[in-house]
Amino acid sequence: MANDHKRLGDLLLEEKLITQADLDAAIKEQRKSGQLLGGTLIKLGIISEQVLLQILHRQLGLPVVDLGTAVIEEQVISLVSEDVAKKYTAIPLGFEGRSTLLVAMADPLNVAAIEDLRFHSGMFIKPVLARNSEIIEAIERYYHIDTSMNEVIKKIIHSEDDLQVSTIIEEDRAQAIDDLVKEAEGRPIVRLTNWLMHQAVEDRASDIHIEPQDRDLVVRFRVDGLLQERQRLPKWTQGAIVSRIKVLANLDIAEKRLPQDGRLMVEISGRRVDMRVSTLPITNGEKVVIRVIDQMVSSVAIESLGLQHDDLARVRRYAARPQGIFLVTGPTGSGKTTLLYSTLRHIQHETKNIVTVEDPVEYHLAGINQVQVDEKGKKTFPNALRAILRQDPDVIMIGEVRDNETAHIAFRASVTGHLVLTTVHTNDAAGAVTRLVDLGLEPFMVASSLIGVVSMRLVRTLCPHCRESYEASAANLSRLGAMPKEAGTLTLYRGRGCPHCRGTGYYGRTGIFEVLEVDDTIRGLVIRGAPDSAIRLSAIEAGMRSIGEDGLKKVMDGITTLEEVTRVVYLAEQGAKVCPGCKAVLSQEFEYCPECGEFVGEHCESCRRRLNPEWTFCPFCGHTQELEGTNGGEADPAPRRRPGADVVPLRRKDSERKAS
Repeated sequence: MANDHKRLGDLLLEEKLITQADLDAAIKEQRKSGQLLGGTLIKLGIISEQVLLQILHRQLGLPVVDLGTAVIEEQVISLVSEDVAKKYTAIPLGFEGRSTLLVAMADPLNVAAIEDLRFHSGMFIKPVLARNSEIIEAIERYYHIDTSMNEVIKKIIHSEDDLQVSTIIEEDRAQAIDDLVKEAEGRPIVRLTNWLMHQAVEDRASDIHIEPQDRDLVVRFRVDGLLQERQRLPKWTQGAIVSRIKVLANLDIAEKRLPQDGRLMVEISGRRVDMRVSTLPITNGEKVVIRVIDQMVSSVAIESLGLQHDDLARVRRYAARPQGIFLVTGPTGSGKTTLLYSTLRHIQHETKNIVTVEDPVEYHLAGINQVQVDEKGKKTFPNALRAILRQDPDVIMIGEVRDNETAHIAFRASVTGHLVLTTVHTNDAAGAVTRLVDLGLEPFMVASSLIGVVSMRLVRTLCPHCRESYEASAANLSRLGAMPKEAGTLTLYRGRGCPHCRGTGYYGRTGIFEVLEVDDTIRGLVIRGAPDSAIRLSAIEAGMRSIGEDGLKKVMDGITTLEEVTRVVYLAEQGAKVCPGCKAVLSQEFEYCPECGEFVGEHCESCRRRLNPEWTFCPFCGHTQELEGTNGGEADPAPRRRPGADVVPLRRKDSERKAS
């Protein structure tokens, strides 16, 4: 290029944009301030930044970049130190080929700067043009995370000691640290990573999601079962944060194409917190999910889980059995393991040998022998169970029955004098019974060993600081199968939102349950190969409260909201409803309310045939199902007919009567 070695002043003189006097004055000022000539000319007002950029572009043919929209990776930034970048007002942008580094420079004619950049980076330098002000701003943004975060993060980063985050407990991890991590060790990335972990524990988060996007890095916390966006970080932090977490979790930071799993242990404010790390390569980089397992909240009393008194008594009775199988079912994250841990704590005694086999071991329970499954080491569920049975156990907890072999060993253990607690994945308690048969177990084996099944979900509870009551119309509730349209309104509760709950209206979670007791009737149905629906109906007739009914009861008690219950279960399918007379929560199968005797069924009271809710009269026997008074549209004071009462004459609805 003809003008590669021309100085900036000569170019400006050739274009007649400045005079020799202007140049002499700028050089004199430059010697005092130590700034670049271009910056000095702009400072003195001799030329504008835009004019300088245009002349350099026209004379040198160098491309112009907009640093406001550019995204620079951390591995690129790490090639040039902050001091060198500030000295020459230059910032690396990216790679061109294998050996060339693109650098945005305010003065691309500075040959000494280019040579110095080449020496520090170890690569050939290809300069490009950018505004001087944009380069300075980019240096501050990429080399100082403090200026790129909001005020809250800046305050936390500057007061790291206030976080009370102790040193990460590292075990033989020195050999995993490479050059990239050493480069990040002295930067705010370390403090930012500590802040994320600290904030997750303080916010009661169960998971940290670090998700790379096109132009930024999104951090989300899962609090009370739902994800909440916590922070958006600059794109350049992505590589450094992921590398930092990989080093702490003893993962291969050079491997970015395959998923990896690891763990690390931290102490936050004197609390021991176990963190499980999982990485997943996606289109924009590597997504990291950290499972936060706070050992301080691992021990939950069985009375605090949200079981109704009768259901709690059943669970305690199952746990007191000397042998048999007790099942807990539900989707992932529904609290199954917590219920089993609470049950183990309830029955733990020095006279009992309790052994668990899990994948992974979520919480460490003192006094209980816990076995971690290791597929690579051939320590599978079946192999571990066989070894456990030779250890003279009284109670065995199996993390999950996944296959036929595990199921057979578990059930054989239950008939040889052991109490077995385990989980399966089904939608309801009745489905768990038939699921065992689907796994290859003989129906007679299931019927003889199974003592009880608990199906559960987790719902958020209302914040005690901002809970308020409101009147909900029956028309809105009826679409959820909660109560009839003509039943008026109900007093329900909701969270207004306050600083305590971070504006969500919810704080903490509780369980909703259905507890199926395997009695002689259920055993007979299992042996005969009855479907789920028959087992469920028999259990309800025996007094089982459906999970939807339990959830609706907690709604009526002001513990949670109807929206929360319908988020985890489909009420219309679960068969929960409210009596229009006494507001008691009932099973969908009930024809009359057991509390007040009100007719709540969907069948004709006379002929017992099922009716369409829109029908006024039974098309089979001609009897009306909604009896309204004839005294000026007021309700008939006489109570509705009870079973065995005389047949009520046909009547029309008030609306039909007025229309005629």
